[in-house]
Amino acid sequence: MEAQSAWDTLIEASRYMFQGPSIKEIILFFIVLGITLTVIAIPYIWGKISHAREVENAFFLRGRSLGLTEEEIKLLWSYARRFPYDPQMLYENKPLFERVVSRIIREDIAGVRLIPSIRAKLRFDTIPWFIPLTSTRDIDLYQTGKLIVDGVYIDAAVWDKTETELHVVILEALPRPIRIGESVKFHFIRENEGRYSFDTVVKDKYTEGDRLVLVLEHTDNIHRVQLRESLRWKVTIPVEFAIVDDITEEAMKEASFISGRIEDISTKGVRICTDALIRTSEGKYMIMNFSIAEHYFENMLGQIVNVRITQTQVCMGVKFLKVSRQEEKVIDKFILEEQRKLIKTFKIGESE
Repeated sequence: MEAQSAWDTLIEASRYMFQGPSIKEIILFFIVLGITLTVIAIPYIWGKISHAREVENAFFLRGRSLGLTEEEIKLLWSYARRFPYDPQMLYENKPLFERVVSRIIREDIAGVRLIPSIRAKLRFDTIPWFIPLTSTRDIDLYQTGKLIVDGVYIDAAVWDKTETELHVVILEALPRPIRIGESVKFHFIRENEGRYSFDTVVKDKYTEGDRLVLVLEHTDNIHRVQLRESLRWKVTIPVEFAIVDDITEEAMKEASFISGRIEDISTKGVRICTDALIRTSEGKYMIMNFSIAEHYFENMLGQIVNVRITQTQVCMGVKFLKVSRQEEKVIDKFILEEQRKLIKTFKIGESE
């Protein structure tokens, strides 16, 4: 009897073991699971919402501090929040700002009327001469260049511009009429900075006096070739220099020094101007003494690569022949600090 009872118990246990859960048990399971997930998710979701509100509030607060209206801030916020980084970068990063402007023009033509005001308040209406252009909206008025038509280079210049259009006036005869909807290429050189070109489409055309003006679409696809190996920075630094025919020890001892000023500098050379109407030529050597940021450059050796003589001064482009790595670092650091100062001047309207 005991063996039979044990066997019956095993059968009953097996039946319960392989029996599926009841509807009540399933419902209870999902209720418990839902409560658990809710308890875990609510703090996470609330944290995300709170952070998003903080980011938005900070964006609006910063916009107000820059003088933007609520309407202007809302327009920028509607685009800035789509980007996968700090939205406040829009107030500081001009290439990012231009990307937003392009989107506004494509998606919200009514918002275009606010862009000139926003651009001026963020000081993006002008950019320092040493910062590369990222859009045709950055091109200065009256910038001269060449329009290419059928392989022929035609003199042209930027006549006017809006947020949506670039107006280019043609300064000489065209080889043929240009059609609306046609693609054209424009080349220009930005002094001391770079050579640029871009392709775009002719939206319209009109005459201004006896000149043809082409209305071109703006583009962010602008190509740049740096003019120089290293950036030349505009300065006014006193310098004592001597010009010699060769760099022998005897010639350097007999050198006679003249006062002048360095008007631009890079790690590769300088441009020196003097009011002394001296006679010199390319290929001669120069010994220079000057100071930058408490560092004294003594007997710096260079070679004259170009000479420009006017009625009041002589200017010479000089290539450094012997410059140590430490001296290059001093010049690099000086230029970087000057860039930061100038950028701050453009951004806040005052220098340090």
